[in-house]
Formats: sequence, C-alpha cells, structure tokens
Amino acid sequence: MKKSGLFIGLVILLAANRAFSKERPIVKDIQAVTGSGTRINVTWILPKDTESPVTRLFVYRTLKPVGSFYDISDTEPVATLSSNLSSFVDNVADYRDYYYSVTCETSGREFDIILPSINSTVNGVHLKLPEKKAETEATLSGKEKNYSVESLRDMPLPYLDLLESRNRTPLKMSDQALSIARELAMQSDVKKNLITEPYVFEEDLISPDSGDDFLLFEVLRKYFIQKQYGQTINQLEKLIATNRTKAVTTRAKFYLGESYYFTKNYREACQTFLSIYDEYPPLAKKWIDSSLDMYELPAETD
Repeated sequence: MKKSGLFIGLVILLAANRAFSKERPIVKDIQAVTGSGTRINVTWILPKDTESPVTRLFVYRTLKPVGSFYDISDTEPVATLSSNLSSFVDNVADYRDYYYSVTCETSGREFDIILPSINSTVNGVHLKLPEKKAETEATLSGKEKNYSVESLRDMPLPYLDLLESRNRTPLKMSDQALSIARELAMQSDVKKNLITEPYVFEEDLISPDSGDDFLLFEVLRKYFIQKQYGQTINQLEKLIATNRTKAVTTRAKFYLGESYYFTKNYREACQTFLSIYDEYPPLAKKWIDSSLDMYELPAETD
C-alpha cells in the first residue's frame, strides 16, 4: 500500500514538473534595427515546447514604448505572420521613432502578455537620413528645403517655462550693420527675390530625446512648421533669452530671422541674419539679399 502511494506521488510530481517545464507562448529577445531605405528589421526568438502550439504571430508598431497589453488592446497589428517566422521587415514613410511588440496566438486566442525588452522593444528606432543630405553648414548652397510635418515624430509638448519677452533687450540695427547690409545687397545678382518656403537644418528634422535641442525642436514643430510665425517669434525670443548652447541659440536666431521675414518685418529679419552671418555665410546672405530686396533701407545720411 505504501509503495503504491509512493508511485502515484512520483507520477504526479513528474507530470507537474513536465507542465512547469513548458515555455509560455512568448517570443523573446526582440530587436528592431534600421535597414536600408524605408525598412526597419524586427527579429525575435520563437518559444519552444509550449503547452499549446503557437498558430500565429501578431506584430504591433507604436509611437511609444508598450508596458502592457492594455497599451495596444485597441491597436490593430501591422502584420499577422505564420508561427514559424522569427523576423519581419516593416516599411515606414517618415523619421519618427517606432517601437515594436510581438504576441503569439495559441488555441485560437492571443496570449496577451507583454514583457518589455522580451517581446516588446524599449528603445525607439527610426530611419536614417540619406547620406546625400548630410552636408555641413559651411558647404550649404542655400538651396531651400521644405519642413514637412510628416518628417517629424509626434511627441508631447512640454511647458516652455522661459523668461518673459519683456526682459529681452531689443536688438538695434547700427549704421555699420546697415552699411554691411547694403554692401551685401550690392553683391546680389537677384533682385526682388521673394523666398516662399522656410529652411530647416538637418539636425532639426528628427526630435532629440531631451535638452536644448528638444526645446527648439518643439517650438519648430508646434508653431514654425504650422506657419504660425507670430507665435514662433514669441517662443524663440524666450528661448534665446535664456542660457542655451551656442549651437541651439544660433539656429534659433536663424529661425527667428525667417519668422520675421515671413511676417514681412524685413528690417528685423535682415538684422537677425546679420547677427549670425559668420556662422552661415551662404545661407544668411541669401536671406539678407531677399530681405533687402523686399525692404527699402533708409537713405544714408552724412
């Protein structure tokens, strides 16, 4: 009798161990990397020896990290794959950061467990800018670029708690600056050259994670690309009035000059571009020339 009970106990223990040794239907080691062109390559490791066979895989694409299945419960998968595939090539049309999650279907039901860094990526991945666009500021020809909304990733706008514009010391255009402006205008081969589209630097096409660059990016995304130039001027003046990095301050002044230009305040535009002429000679000269074409400077006095 004792031997029979011991045998039954061993059978139950072995069955339990076998059940616990089964893998959950969750892919692991998910990775997402930028491919060539518009492709993003997503890979993972399939589960082995699951209690119920995996019948399908679901691939989700999101604009922010997924912490639980609740985050994607109302999201349609971008792909439904057969159970033996361990990779997926996604094609996207912009430069925003994307995150990927993969779930399994067993017994006709989706196993709705998301484990960050296991079957859901925690770092965003975006397309690379074409190499032919990677020109240095010193060699830019001044050719216009369109600032498209689709080329920017969507991120929440933080509250810009900066100095009030009343604390800003107004810039004054000196006689020397006017003289330089006239000299530059005389060198221009194109008169009455109206610029119709804004220019944007390559580094401001994709949102950085934080810092001064992020603050500038958000002003551009929120106002500049929407052509709300009055609001842009207000926000950029506040940004410039604070202690920011030289690179961000210089680019902010360039966008400020553009905003003055598109509000037909050509005098302020010319003055602003003159203040950063040494940083962007070809670009600044183009905008200065056009500003002077559109604005009749006061006559020289003795």
